[in-house]
Amino acid sequence: MFTIVTAIKASCNGYKQWLRTSLLLLLCVAVHAKSHQLYSDLATLTSLPHAGREAGSDKPNISAQFLFERFSELGLNTEFQKFAFKEGFFSQAHGHNVIAQLPCNTLPCGKVVVISAHYDHLGINGSKIYAGANDNASGTAALLTIAEQLKKAVRHSPVVLLATDAEEKGLHGAKHFVATIDSLAKYALNINLDMLALNKKNTLYIMQSSGARPYTQTLSKLNNNNFKIKLVSAQRMKRQLGGGRIDWLRASDHYAFYRAGMPYLYFGMGEDKNHHSTKDTLQAMDFEKYQHVVMFISDFIVALLRCPSKCTS
Repeated sequence: MFTIVTAIKASCNGYKQWLRTSLLLLLCVAVHAKSHQLYSDLATLTSLPHAGREAGSDKPNISAQFLFERFSELGLNTEFQKFAFKEGFFSQAHGHNVIAQLPCNTLPCGKVVVISAHYDHLGINGSKIYAGANDNASGTAALLTIAEQLKKAVRHSPVVLLATDAEEKGLHGAKHFVATIDSLAKYALNINLDMLALNKKNTLYIMQSSGARPYTQTLSKLNNNNFKIKLVSAQRMKRQLGGGRIDWLRASDHYAFYRAGMPYLYFGMGEDKNHHSTKDTLQAMDFEKYQHVVMFISDFIVALLRCPSKCTS
């Protein structure tokens, strides 16, 4: 009898060990798949055919089409938003935002959260190719990863995933999107992603408007041992970075939302020595650090949407 019981226990223990190992392997496979897709999206956006992603074409360029296809593959309701902007003294050009939407799927439903990242960059100048890996293929690829995570998540708010065009030429895509909103009262927050590839300082800056402070409570609930986080106001970020030369409030698309009265959170790495140079390449990025940042932001947004609006009040 003792031998039979021992055999059964050994068999059960073996099964438990097998189950733990299998679950661990499945988790590793899932993480590897996400990592591979993130890298693939970055590589595509910074590749030679995308030619630096300059805004100004009459039709959606190859980068806009790529984003439209990726969002659509994820099953999201996706559309182009064409707009005109002034270029030079006497001419105008066109830009194309790519907008994907996810509805609220769990009651009670709160206000809309807009997650933005500009996909345009500087293009080509003669023989020089400006790949714009950090600025802002990093934010754009993160937007795609976040979209995939949110598709499977509990969402107490509708979500707009906004890939803006012509940011480099004057925040034109974000300004146009904001101008087309029928009622700002329906919108809760803008989360703007711009330049997420951390440098040697290993610091992620989260810049908040005063109206966004309730949403940052969720940050303290997340685990992070991979990089430092600095939660700052626009004024404090200006003092801490660039010797006061950079107006971080107006430096990216979050300004268009701020100007309209919408709270914002801006995620970015601060100053980059390769900014707007041909050295801003995929090879110059620390992909492991960048991947940790993307997963952290994704976890934050998932947690934020899982919580009804009363959690932030």
